[in-house]
Amino acid sequence: MRKDGFNHVVHAESIENKCFKIFFVRNSQANARLGIIARKKILPGAVQRNYVKRAIREAFRQHDVKTCKMDVVVMVRRACAQESGTRGDSLDVLFSRVKNRCAKL
Repeated sequence: MRKDGFNHVVHAESIENKCFKIFFVRNSQANARLGIIARKKILPGAVQRNYVKRAIREAFRQHDVKTCKMDVVVMVRRACAQESGTRGDSLDVLFSRVKNRCAKL
């Protein structure tokens, strides 16, 4: 998803924990789109930032959220910089909740 497409999603429904905040809204396209907000201020190193982005993309792919016809934006929070081991678990929980909400929409 392009940068200008984030605005309508960021003002929509969201689910969060201490590491990530996920915004999501229905779209009119055939599949889901993913946007990632990982600011340099929160994750100063490029290696760390890219690692987190890869983990987000992999969790998105594994949870099969692509079939939900949604725009999803994942924002990395400051607490994520300190915790490295629990990132994958918290992403799994959040994407499971997004998929459950998708079924209700």
